[in-house]
Amino acid sequence: MDKRKVLAGAVCVLSLVGGCVYYSNAQKQKDMEPPVLSADAEKFSASIKADEKKLISGVTAFDQKDGDVSDSILIDSIKKKEGTDSDFLITYVAFDKSSNMASLTRTLHYSDYRQAHFSFEQALRFPENQEIDLLSYFTADDCIDGDVTPFITLDGDKEVLEGEPKKGIYECSVSVTNSVGYTTTLPISVEIYEDGYDERNQRPQILLNQYIVYMEKGEQLDASAYLDHIEEGGETFAVSGITSSVEGTSESEQQSTANKQISMDNIEITSKVDTEKAGVYTVNYHYTSEETGYDCNANLIVVVE
Repeated sequence: MDKRKVLAGAVCVLSLVGGCVYYSNAQKQKDMEPPVLSADAEKFSASIKADEKKLISGVTAFDQKDGDVSDSILIDSIKKKEGTDSDFLITYVAFDKSSNMASLTRTLHYSDYRQAHFSFEQALRFPENQEIDLLSYFTADDCIDGDVTPFITLDGDKEVLEGEPKKGIYECSVSVTNSVGYTTTLPISVEIYEDGYDERNQRPQILLNQYIVYMEKGEQLDASAYLDHIEEGGETFAVSGITSSVEGTSESEQQSTANKQISMDNIEITSKVDTEKAGVYTVNYHYTSEETGYDCNANLIVVVE
């Protein structure tokens, strides 16, 4: 056999063996272990205004090879914790110099968290046989994301949401979900009234200065404070003892309106609001005209948080 071929073969074998040994040693020396994350408490409290540094405070990361790698800690996600009102699951990640990653999840309690607040500026009362763009009447504000109006969705009776509803009361709801996965839903009642000429011009209307109010537990509710004025027969009447804020009127016109008053005794207020218990309640205002006999209603939604 040619000695050169034997020598070349031996060199190949030695190279292969050497490569295997090198790879084996390299693998043994390669850092495959991720760092270890730890926290000083499984649950902690913070404000919704807390920055990332504050939310990471109390969490450390240590790697067997690289030592303290706490500077690599990042917030991976914050998600709503099921079955709670103000608790969230916050997940952290950390990396060592070999890019090994570790994670840790603990409970974050937002001390000043509240659900999104809805707002609408007029009574949810519309003439029959007309399409209603109900969504356009609502706005929503979230304590974390700010204005979340574009994310409001509607649910409920399809005749109201998609058709031209007949006279009646329809139950619907508006919902919005914020960036941490918390969904707030508000039940609403939509009144569709008969759009007859005589009724439209003779039936009075109760106008409120707010149509939804948010309260904390234990607060006192003065339902009469949300009455603004009554419109009837093309005229505006103030409610005695109530300061009216009729828009688009001059000072003299407001004075004239103030002289046309309807007694609070003629307005029936029905409320089952329990400010000691969280929930969504309705205050109903009812008025019957002594002149025409026509009556009207207005509803105030009260949300106790």
